[in-house]
Amino acid sequence: MKLILKIITLLSVLTSLGLSDSKLDKVSLQLQWKHQFQFAGYYMAKEKGFYKESGFDVDIKEFEYGMNVPNEIKNKKAIFGTGRPTILLNRSYGDKLVLLASIFQSSPNIFITTNPKIKTVKDFKNKTVMVTGDGKEDATILSMLFSNGIALDDLRLKEHTFNVEDLINKNTDILSGYISNEPFLLDEKGVDYTIFDPKDYGFDFYNDFLFTTQEYLNSNTEEVKAFTLASLKGWEYAFDNIEETVDVILKKYNTQQKSKDALIYEAEELKKLAYYKTDKLGTIDKRKIEKMYNYYKLMGFIQDEVDFNSFVYTLNEKMIYLTKKEQKYLKEKQEIKMCIDPNWMPFEKLDKDGNYVGMSADYFELFQQNIPSSFKLIKTKSWLESLEYAKQRKCDILSLAMQTPQRKEYLNFTTPYLKIPLVVATRLDVPFINNIQELNNQKIGISKGYAFLEIIQNKYPKIQIVEVDDIDDGLSRLSKGEIRGYIGTIASISYKLQSDYSTELKITGKLDGSWNLGIGVRNDDLVLLRILQKAIDNITATKKKKILNKWISVKYEKHTDYSLVWKIVLISAVIIFIVLFFYFKEQILKNELKKQKDEFETIFKNSKDGIALLDLDSNFLNFNDEYLKMTGYKKEELLKKSCIELSNIEDQEKTKNIINSVITKGHIQNFEKKCKFKDGRVITVNMSLSLMPDKKRILISTKDMTQLKHMESQKRLASMGEMIGNIAHQWRQPLSVISTLSTGMSIKKELGVLKDDEFYQSCSSIDETSQYLSQTIDDLLTILKVRES
Repeated sequence: MKLILKIITLLSVLTSLGLSDSKLDKVSLQLQWKHQFQFAGYYMAKEKGFYKESGFDVDIKEFEYGMNVPNEIKNKKAIFGTGRPTILLNRSYGDKLVLLASIFQSSPNIFITTNPKIKTVKDFKNKTVMVTGDGKEDATILSMLFSNGIALDDLRLKEHTFNVEDLINKNTDILSGYISNEPFLLDEKGVDYTIFDPKDYGFDFYNDFLFTTQEYLNSNTEEVKAFTLASLKGWEYAFDNIEETVDVILKKYNTQQKSKDALIYEAEELKKLAYYKTDKLGTIDKRKIEKMYNYYKLMGFIQDEVDFNSFVYTLNEKMIYLTKKEQKYLKEKQEIKMCIDPNWMPFEKLDKDGNYVGMSADYFELFQQNIPSSFKLIKTKSWLESLEYAKQRKCDILSLAMQTPQRKEYLNFTTPYLKIPLVVATRLDVPFINNIQELNNQKIGISKGYAFLEIIQNKYPKIQIVEVDDIDDGLSRLSKGEIRGYIGTIASISYKLQSDYSTELKITGKLDGSWNLGIGVRNDDLVLLRILQKAIDNITATKKKKILNKWISVKYEKHTDYSLVWKIVLISAVIIFIVLFFYFKEQILKNELKKQKDEFETIFKNSKDGIALLDLDSNFLNFNDEYLKMTGYKKEELLKKSCIELSNIEDQEKTKNIINSVITKGHIQNFEKKCKFKDGRVITVNMSLSLMPDKKRILISTKDMTQLKHMESQKRLASMGEMIGNIAHQWRQPLSVISTLSTGMSIKKELGVLKDDEFYQSCSSIDETSQYLSQTIDDLLTILKVRES
């Protein structure tokens, strides 16, 4: 019988695996760089089968030079992508991309130099810097530069070679890189270096986003959730198993030929960033994204407003993801047959009306919210009968069971959803038990069929085990003095003591170990096992605690009852904790606000554009030095004026309308007008206006377009000069022809040798050449009109 059962189980597993492989959704993931530990979570999600379990066959695509990853995703060359903070800019440009997770809570981007004379960021000025294309727009490093008064124009930018030898050989003064890469390479070569990390300057931003398109998310919501969760599971595994993950990379993904030591160094550094100030992988806080956005806006990179609610995907962890195969399975199965222990409170039982009640019943109510098929209760008279039904496949599952070697022959088990300490109950006259071996040579009751019966028999052979029918039988025998103690869970025993034996029995000692209880699933049904495991994984710690508190109230004897003392101490501690919590929370908030204020003021002050703050009536409230320099006014003079007042007369009404539009819409980009400043200068400016979050102020960023237009005019004149030169060259030959013909006719006329046919032929040639010159003039006028428009 056992052999037949094992064969059936093996065939079911093979069939299950075969079906799984044939119905996987093929999706692609485009990486933002070459293979290395930076993408280890995705490799391990694939290698360990997490993607496969979620229904995906994933093609992980390595970066190719010159590639723009957001464009690859937007143009559907890949479904998912990994990217840098510049995705914010893509979104502001109108690309409907959505952030799913941020793998690194803090950016690994740094600047590194081997030049001992470069000691501060201010020393970067006029130095050669190697930076990637994306790096020129990276909020993290740009904010650090701008806050120290350094613009990109102040640097001699050089194409990145991704070779630290250029730093050592002084082909560049500074290199942009990753904290997880370049420092290791320089350490390996024994070269001293200095790191400039944006975090040290207060700029702590996300990096390495997982993202997709809004269109794909809208059409495949469940798939996006499943892919994201599987990816994060891969990352968790990669960081928990660094050595194994590095070996996988060396074997399958090491296109950069990194050493094992280099990959381990990279892994350890990136793990710090992934769990920076959090214990949860992939978190995205919209407030932090908005902060990054505001820095980009201050630096003039933002083109349009961004809706953060649609830009940042909120992972709905309340619902489990079921693959198409699992959905089909449940639809066909319709009901899941379940056996329980009919008398094991507070865990579970059948009440007098035959209803399923207890802790496990509450859990299965939660499971039912995520599983379309219903659970059908198969009633049994005892736990032993439930075990027998499970062996005979009359039940698909046991609601609450502990794994043992014997049960593994016919059941698989989910992870435990209840872990309950084991205790021993005795009569009131028995002293406190410190060690289970104090029960040696004494009669101790344990219910028949319970997992710990087998374990205690093997581990403590000197204890005289008495098998009882159930907990009621055990406690009844204990109260009569037939046995010395009864071993069970703290939950079930305390529940019975409070209801039936409060004046006779007590819990005298806690044993090492606990009853780890999960769902037992028939071992020829792996699909059902996976579904129930997902349901268990979806139960939060808060919900577990709520169920536990509902059913358990423990009376547990120690040597002395210090309960009142501990209650007073606990209440006092809670009060002190609450007071300290709110105090420190307020201090942290104040410090954070001050830090953000300092950061904004630094960028505000050092921007190369003129920046000013207005009230809603366009009166000046504040401005940077560049704006004062542009207008020619002193600070006290400008504070008495308004933005409308500085506008040229013909543009004042238009400026009023723009101010009103900003108040209504929140943002206006590239508004051009003429301004009259203190020294009588009238210049053309280009302005971007944004309503501040307090809705009481307007931020304007102003560029002087006069110089730019002058340069454009000079370019146009130069271009026209070049064109006229070309025309002059083009006209020389036709004019020479006209001159030669007319002169020839004149001389022949004077000599009296001009023939009629020669005269008419020369006149015809002169006319044709004149027509050509006339057409050339028309072409010139056409070109000038096009350029004017």
